[in-house]
Amino acid sequence: MPTMSTAGIKSTLALAVNDAAQLSAPAHSLTVVVVVFGAALVAAWLMRAIRAPTILGFLVVGMALGPFGVGLIGPEQGRDQVQFFADLGLVMLLFTVGLELAPEPALRMGGRLLLAAALQLGLTTLAAAAAMRFLLDFSWLAAWTGGLAVSVSSTAIILKHLSDRDQTDSPAGGLITGVSLLQDILVIVALVPLPLLALAAPVQAHWSLQLGKIGLAIGVLIVVSILARRAMPALVSLVFRFGGQELMTLFAIVMACVGAWLASLADWSWPLGSFIAGLLLAQTDVRHQLRAEIAPFREASNALFFVAIGMLADLRIFAQHGVALSVAIGATVVLKTVLGSAAVLLAGWPLRLAVTAGLGLCTISEFGYVLMKEAGRLQIISPDFLPIFITWAVGTMVLGAVLVPTAAPLSAIAVRRFDYAAAARAPLAGRRVPPGRPFASHVIVVGYGINGRNLARVLKATRIPFVVIEFNRANARTAREDGSPVIVGDAARMEILTRGGLSTARAVVVSIADRDATRRIVAQVHRAQPDVYVLARTRYVAEIETLHRLGARQVIPEEFETSIEIFAHVLREFAVPDNVIDQQITLVRAGHYGMLRGRPTDRDLRAEWLQVLEAAVTQTYLLASGSAACGRTIRDIELRARTGVTIVAVTRHGQPIANPQPDFQLMAGDVLVLVGAHRQLDDARALLDPPAPTA
Repeated sequence: MPTMSTAGIKSTLALAVNDAAQLSAPAHSLTVVVVVFGAALVAAWLMRAIRAPTILGFLVVGMALGPFGVGLIGPEQGRDQVQFFADLGLVMLLFTVGLELAPEPALRMGGRLLLAAALQLGLTTLAAAAAMRFLLDFSWLAAWTGGLAVSVSSTAIILKHLSDRDQTDSPAGGLITGVSLLQDILVIVALVPLPLLALAAPVQAHWSLQLGKIGLAIGVLIVVSILARRAMPALVSLVFRFGGQELMTLFAIVMACVGAWLASLADWSWPLGSFIAGLLLAQTDVRHQLRAEIAPFREASNALFFVAIGMLADLRIFAQHGVALSVAIGATVVLKTVLGSAAVLLAGWPLRLAVTAGLGLCTISEFGYVLMKEAGRLQIISPDFLPIFITWAVGTMVLGAVLVPTAAPLSAIAVRRFDYAAAARAPLAGRRVPPGRPFASHVIVVGYGINGRNLARVLKATRIPFVVIEFNRANARTAREDGSPVIVGDAARMEILTRGGLSTARAVVVSIADRDATRRIVAQVHRAQPDVYVLARTRYVAEIETLHRLGARQVIPEEFETSIEIFAHVLREFAVPDNVIDQQITLVRAGHYGMLRGRPTDRDLRAEWLQVLEAAVTQTYLLASGSAACGRTIRDIELRARTGVTIVAVTRHGQPIANPQPDFQLMAGDVLVLVGAHRQLDDARALLDPPAPTA
């Protein structure tokens, strides 16, 4: 049988697809759609199977199947089609990014976040611009533009990573998203004067025209933003009130498209307008509902953009300049990681968070692609450099998608390696504790958020000594204002725990939202002081067994404690006594919440649970003046014969009367103590209640 080489198969497949695609323009567009989403489906399935980031699969499969890979999309007209779909995917992607980047967490971090972002952007832009100016012989304007494009980081990749691991609200997640938000805002500001800076000669007419266009665009943006902030909440509430799920989804998509359309009228980039629209909608009260409704489209836009941008990566550049481009990609990731970590560290965050943030900011952003594409359109850079930059950016995205999930172990290694630096800073943190307050048999409260604050108040009220360890300076300042002794530092460091008096502590309560830090703190405390009572709070069900194994005596999962509160209130509504409710709560918490987690439990424990639920309950009942039982004896009302409920006691004028006799006459205002099953008590209340008033 004749055989065909790999090159022959590739050329035959590409010719067949291209011949079919060239029959008509719509058919060719449909081919691009089928290839992009089909490739995304296969990539997502493969990445889920090997538990790898899906964005990595999108990028790799896009490069493999694009015009410069297998060639399922033609290199000429197909590239234009892929470019269009990349821009369309970026419109939806940056809209969802803007919707998720609410500024409130960034504002809570205050000046430290601004300092960290300024240092990261300034240092990275300076280094990248110098390299482009002296190594690539760029003009200073092109070098500074390219340096800024390199300095901004992929918000989509890090948000996807954080949301998949439910770490968006963690300290590292809040820090990274805050820096990303400031990066994106800086790119928006830089894009506005770019047409003016692109003028080759200072011709007065051109400058006047460009200044007029820029002024008009800025004025329109300000007016539209003010109107949107005032009118958008009412419009969103109206749509939310009268529309269903499909209407909310359509509304979000229309807002993204309207933002892109308005940006095109101002001669700006489409994705820029959709991002601003997302930021404006993020200020409304129903932003969480909008995020939930558009979540499926976020995944689709991720797939569309990253597969398309992977297809735009020119693999011929790797063939021609593989070594140089590989060095550029590796150097970019390493440089951005080091400079980002240094910026966060200099802004006052601990080394562990600095390394995590540096790795999260190591890629080149989607906004970098937008900025360089605009620079190419304005001829600030050579059009030939844009494919090189796209390939460069895609390479950092691929490498970053691999490195970002390793942030936790790499940060732990860095902390152990540079232990001397943390030890040198530890004495400064210790000075925050008020003098003259020795620690002995006290509680160490790690984290002064809502839970830590409430615990501190209770400990203060009961005169139990305690000390707070908090690395967030705003929370530490709040603790000092509340009069709580506080150590400013990272409790994941053993030196900080030692300064908190771990050797003489009776209990350690870990109430922070950082999963990796919680693990490290629990393990260190148990290793240093095995007899100390360690209680840890977690948002993650999967962490229960891990934290118990690391040494926690008690782990409080937020979701299960909420479930306990719900069923406790329901049982109280059905008159179940408090001691019975407490017993049921104890049974639920036994076995590390195994009953709520659906795990098999001890047979005797289940039997006790059912016995408690089926047992007779006690209820008190106030006899109203309109009741038919008033003035009648217990024998006359026949309560036990008619409902099965027994009156075991009566309280009259504050005096208890135990075991009343059948001839005991009931009076209005008596408090009856009733015993019976749930349904029997319902029947007894119906018999004793006064008749309903008639209209």
